[in-house]
Amino acid sequence: MAANLKLIHLVCACLFVGNVIVSGIWALLAERTRNHAIIQFSNRMVLITDVLFTLLGSLGIVWSGHGMAQNYSGGEGHPWIQWSYLLLSFSGAIWLFVLVPIQLKQRALLKKSDTVCADYWRLSRIWQIAGAIATLVPLPIVYFMVTKPL
Repeated sequence: MAANLKLIHLVCACLFVGNVIVSGIWALLAERTRNHAIIQFSNRMVLITDVLFTLLGSLGIVWSGHGMAQNYSGGEGHPWIQWSYLLLSFSGAIWLFVLVPIQLKQRALLKKSDTVCADYWRLSRIWQIAGAIATLVPLPIVYFMVTKPL
């Protein structure tokens, strides 16, 4: 069972980290074109892949990670597990309360007009900064996962 949880955990971590990195790059490249149709398509795809990979990946990480933490007395005596919970929670809060609402506002702005308006670009700048933070915050967890003291 422990090997299965570890495999699920690793796959979910790859999906999660991979998607948060690729989503930012995909959005940045689409916005560099300044083409409304390309930006609108990118926005739609980022929203879809956020649900498929970021949300499902994070749920899988939490479920399998919590299950494996039981092997370490629930993680209470292991700072690397506590830091992992904290960092993933912080990244998730940014995603849930900042990034997704911005993406939905951007989607509405893109649907309302055939041009990319100034409000979209203002939101994009906030999304890029918050997204960079939300992407960087979980990276130490990968380090903890690989180098954890036993």
